[in-house]
Amino acid sequence: MRVPLHHWKVLVTGAGGKTGSIVVRKLLERGKDAFLPVAMVRSKESEESLRTNLGALAEGLEVVMGDVTQPDSLKTAMQGVQAVIVVTSAMPQIDKLSLTGVILTKLFTFGMVSLKPSFWFDEGKTPQDVDFKGQVAQIDAAKAEGIKQIVLVSSMGGTKPDHFLNTNMDNIVLWKRRAEKHLLASGVPYTIVHPGGLLPHPPSNEPAPGGKRQLYVGVNDAMMDDERGINQVPREDVGEVCVNCLTEPAALGRSFDLGSGKEGEGVVYAGDLKGLLAALEGKSCSYDGPALPGEEEQAQQ
Repeated sequence: MRVPLHHWKVLVTGAGGKTGSIVVRKLLERGKDAFLPVAMVRSKESEESLRTNLGALAEGLEVVMGDVTQPDSLKTAMQGVQAVIVVTSAMPQIDKLSLTGVILTKLFTFGMVSLKPSFWFDEGKTPQDVDFKGQVAQIDAAKAEGIKQIVLVSSMGGTKPDHFLNTNMDNIVLWKRRAEKHLLASGVPYTIVHPGGLLPHPPSNEPAPGGKRQLYVGVNDAMMDDERGINQVPREDVGEVCVNCLTEPAALGRSFDLGSGKEGEGVVYAGDLKGLLAALEGKSCSYDGPALPGEEEQAQQ
């Protein structure tokens, strides 16, 4: 029997990260009569940091330990849960040596030529490990536990193999996209959100509060080429949309991109996800296209 929505326990994976902690806070702010959030973190240090960031809201918060690269740890984390919001992602480390080339190229070409820095990932924490295998493990564990809905936070760029996030970060978004296809095939009710560039964004890290901008939705990375410059979005607004996905039936079975306008322009998003999604006229992101990393090898096995 379906548990009444306001009694749902919602597991947030990646709760120790910047966006994950916001999602946990958004759930807590709704009150215990709305949701009972469960935060999954990888270490006691992450739990302590999360509780510090949440302040008084953290009182009574259930925290569980889990690592998406250790599938056995996920079963315990998902027991008794009705929904999962997946906010896990591989964490790139910048190659400091590459910064020298970036700076020198800009200086000697008077800014006419620009290079991008390079990144690396800790062993066992690559995009393939975390964004594909780790997300597949979460999806499979959720299915085994009879989870009612997965909200998967991914990223724009899945249709663009030549995008910086893929060419300089081990195809991170392409691995995410392959995990999305696994979710579609799993049979678990889902919503997939592809935020654009997350704000605040380094190096400026200018404040980007939520609830101050008009939000836009699209499909197939079209917003990345939109001349209006709407391919970035505050983390706060991403967190709000994720929580709204749990209460809005129109979000089920949908995969969409999410961006925003400039602060103070347009009609500020006030939680009407159904109205926001109506702009898509029923469309969702397409998963046709060239083979993603590892798919050809798998097909040959």
